Amino acid sequence: MATAYDAIVIGGGHNGLTAAAYLGKAGIKTLVLERRHVVGGAAVSEEFHPGYRNSIASYSLGLMRSEVIRDLDLKRHGLEAIPYRGALELLSDGRAFLFTGDDAHDQAVIGRFSNRDFDALKELRARFLRIGDIVRDQYLREPPDLAGGLDTLLGTLRLGGKLRRLGAEDRHFLVKMFTTSAYELVQRWFESDTMRWIYTAHCVGSNFASLHAPGSAVPFFLNVLGELDGVRNKWGIARGGMGSVSAAIAAAARAHGAEIRTSAPIAKVLVKEGRAEGVRLDSGEEIRARVVLANTDPRRTFLELVGREHLDPGFASDIERFRMGTASLRMNLALGAAPEFAALSGSEAELARGAIIHMLPDIATVERNYALARDGEISDEPYVTIQIASALDDSLAPKGHHVMALLCKYYPYRLSGGRSWDAIKDDVADRIIAKAERHFPNLRRIIVGRQVLSPLDLERVFGLTEGDVFQGRHELDQIFSLRPHPKAARYRTPIAGLYLCGAGAHPGGGVTGAPGHNAAKRVIKDLRRLL
Repeated sequence: MATAYDAIVIGGGHNGLTAAAYLGKAGIKTLVLERRHVVGGAAVSEEFHPGYRNSIASYSLGLMRSEVIRDLDLKRHGLEAIPYRGALELLSDGRAFLFTGDDAHDQAVIGRFSNRDFDALKELRARFLRIGDIVRDQYLREPPDLAGGLDTLLGTLRLGGKLRRLGAEDRHFLVKMFTTSAYELVQRWFESDTMRWIYTAHCVGSNFASLHAPGSAVPFFLNVLGELDGVRNKWGIARGGMGSVSAAIAAAARAHGAEIRTSAPIAKVLVKEGRAEGVRLDSGEEIRARVVLANTDPRRTFLELVGREHLDPGFASDIERFRMGTASLRMNLALGAAPEFAALSGSEAELARGAIIHMLPDIATVERNYALARDGEISDEPYVTIQIASALDDSLAPKGHHVMALLCKYYPYRLSGGRSWDAIKDDVADRIIAKAERHFPNLRRIIVGRQVLSPLDLERVFGLTEGDVFQGRHELDQIFSLRPHPKAARYRTPIAGLYLCGAGAHPGGGVTGAPGHNAAKRVIKDLRRLL
């Protein structure tokens, strides 16, 4: 016999759990259905080698909205943030630059190659922070409806008022950010090739686009949106891994009455006369609800779970063209000892192990890597973000041992020449480790185990279409009121009673909780109108 709920949430990733917690808090009877054996989606902590745990997909904490943390009392439910000790930039020519956030230290570092770029960096960050306040404010708001309406007008007026309070130079800079390229921005802003090299590469982690493409500078915003324990422009990790973020949200959801079922994959959204009325599981079980919230990405939600037969052909065609894939490969290493640095030693090396670390190809190589990945080819000089979380949280590995996470780009989902990721991923991982050994000379000797997740594995394990942890690229025609489509940008969809609550909706990817928060607020308003 079917069980009735007010709301069903498809997918127990952190946004789905956030939506469920807010719905439960509002007294709405809610059920979360998660396909895996554990909740969290990509924000999970798992043992990937006996005795070694890590955040095996999402890895950094900083975008999680403080309002969500406060509203759901996540600290009481176990969330604890640990800040990075700095940022280490490892250049492919062997140079290493450790930034700690201390002005005197960082000015001395940049002074090794430029007399003015430290001041330029300070001014750029200040400008990003001022503009970032506008961006941050929009995170927990519905984007304007392109079809108009009174609520849209009021929201647009609020946004316009905030923009007017920016100085003329900042407003001009904001427009430039949405129209210029990452390459052009750093060429204009910094005098030294080294600083241009370091800064340009920082838009690669959340991007898959040419550095020369208009709008490719937008990901720079993410660098200043970080916040830990109320301190702006701070990033770090969650004690126990990113799974503790999801566990805290799940605990809050349960405390507010939400039910959570794992190992419950969804086969279909049940649609009758244009309205979602529940779901059917792979097992054949049908569960009814007044509304359904999908934490799955837009393509999977509409084209697989709903089905084209229930959609306007034009809408379905647009969703099919929604661009997915950030060309990322993830590797987790179990290490029997502390990794050493070729360019650092002693206390500086100890500090660097607790930093966020970047292996940076030069600008020309980053651009060539993009072109190779676009054509299904493999780079030999990858961009790699590295985190040694055990240097900050010793609960993740045996005493004296470590875990190392590597996020590697660009590695395409679709390979040329009919090749299979299952056939080549170990060879690709070996080549990445060989490149990393230039900076960590003892790395190969201390590896006791590894987990390699190709873009295809990220799709298989986490249900991330084309391995896209952001559920759709952050490009100009796929953000704000266009994400994922003007007819579904405000969490409601063309299917009555069906809402989007995942990263495929505004404001997009990253462990923010914002899409889940916003979708829940919209559902609460809509259900109250029906009462």
